[in-house]
Amino acid sequence: MALDLNEDKDLNEKVSDFFSNNKKNIILYTIIFIAFYFASTLYISQDEKKYYLASDLYQKVQLANEINDAEGLTNELKENYSKTSYASRASIFLGNLYFKNKNFSMAKESYEWAADNSIEPSISSLANYQLGILFFSQKDFDNAIDAAIKINDNGFIGLKNNLLGDLYNSLGKTEDAIKHFQVAYDFYNNKNDLAKVVKIKIDSINQN
Repeated sequence: MALDLNEDKDLNEKVSDFFSNNKKNIILYTIIFIAFYFASTLYISQDEKKYYLASDLYQKVQLANEINDAEGLTNELKENYSKTSYASRASIFLGNLYFKNKNFSMAKESYEWAADNSIEPSISSLANYQLGILFFSQKDFDNAIDAAIKINDNGFIGLKNNLLGDLYNSLGKTEDAIKHFQVAYDFYNNKNDLAKVVKIKIDSINQN
């Protein structure tokens, strides 16, 4: 028992000596740790605030009654919150409004901005898909194919290959069309009714 007490006493003395000898370093490291903690907390807080403000602006874009209002809000997102996903989403939404109003040059510009600046592959893929549809509607098949090829999110495999199938079929390249339609069909089969639509396209080509 006495031995245990002596060991405890020795341990306490060693700990006391360690703190005495390293007092300045311990205080310095403590200050650095506290400063780092508060800086990290402040950074996270500001980041969360930025995403909240961006989300609020994006909701306003979706609810805008006039295209000019949507345009102004989207530009604000691009200027102040370009590193959030909401800026690219708003640009695609605005592009769809332009497309609906047959302002194809502005629609193209909006889709391209989202494709080039999106931080999420899914949003970038959606922007390139919309670009492909726009070029397809203008019978600009080369640019449409280029846009479709840039779609790289796995969730868009079906849409990408269905679009490429339509494009190659329009160019009379039926073998390439069937190849892409088959990929789209395999993706949608037993998952989505679009499989039936793609199958009709494949059968139609094979019957000709």
